[in-house]
Amino acid sequence: MLDPRIRPVLCAVVLAAATLPTACDDAADPSAGTDPADGKSGAESLRLLSLAPNLTESLFAMGLGESIVGRSTYGTYPPEARAIPAVGDTMHLNLERIIRAEPTHAFLLTRRGKSVRRLEGLGIRVVPVQADRMDQLREAIRTLGAETGRPDAARALLARMEADLAAVRRRVAGLPRPPTLFAFPMTVGSSRIMVAGRGTFVDDLLRSAGAQNAYPDRADWPTISPAQVVEMQPEVVIINAATPGPADRKDAIRRAWGELASVPAVRAERVYILEAKYLTIPGPRVGQAARLLAETIHPGLATSRAAGLRTRRAQRESAAGLRTRRASPPREAAP
Repeated sequence: MLDPRIRPVLCAVVLAAATLPTACDDAADPSAGTDPADGKSGAESLRLLSLAPNLTESLFAMGLGESIVGRSTYGTYPPEARAIPAVGDTMHLNLERIIRAEPTHAFLLTRRGKSVRRLEGLGIRVVPVQADRMDQLREAIRTLGAETGRPDAARALLARMEADLAAVRRRVAGLPRPPTLFAFPMTVGSSRIMVAGRGTFVDDLLRSAGAQNAYPDRADWPTISPAQVVEMQPEVVIINAATPGPADRKDAIRRAWGELASVPAVRAERVYILEAKYLTIPGPRVGQAARLLAETIHPGLATSRAAGLRTRRAQRESAAGLRTRRASPPREAAP
């Protein structure tokens, strides 16, 4: 913990230093700040900064929500996370709030050496991880478990995630795998469209959901032109419109895509606008994201799941009624 007598001085020094230009902003070394802890152990000694939404979700899923003393601005899931003070994000750190939180560890997704150096300057153990691909997400969760002394909780979380994904894969086994383009709404006044390239975790989700990525190249989030969309000929287009927008945004998206009449997905009216934020958050809800994609790409799955839910509900209600009848006392015989 910081000595209250020196905290104001340290705060002023760090905030002043934060405004100075840095010599470079190279990729952070993942091993930076990995000296052993200062002898404290156990969850009660952990004071965690979680500077990415998926890391906050993962820490909560591992039972470490109460140890988080600062979160990223957009890390509002699960709902309990909203009560934790927001301290900015990897690119815009509120160093004054961070100093007040007195964290022991900072977890972040970054290649920005400047952010790492600023946090290390506060005496915080900084743990940069990556989650651009599914294998990186798994490794990030294992790192969270190792750094917090919760390796078993990390393994349990990974097992749940894999079971969720495996359940989706089983449902789509043997189904056609249509070329599917995962895109974001076009910026007003721009003809460029951001899409998920091959090698991203969304690409992994599309495969789990019974589709193939219509974008042919390995890339993170490339921007392409409408002419390139026509060339790819996707049979399904999924628009991720999770960020807030004007009330008529859906109509505007449909109009923009309606102009690409030579695209099979447009002709077949298979351009879907989804607003689930977890579709682009590589964390504990990847199984839920894969299921939503699968049921969008293969609509019959959603119908069969709804029918199955109705059947199971009727079975439960029937069983409950039978138990009630069996538990009722017998009627007395009439005299």
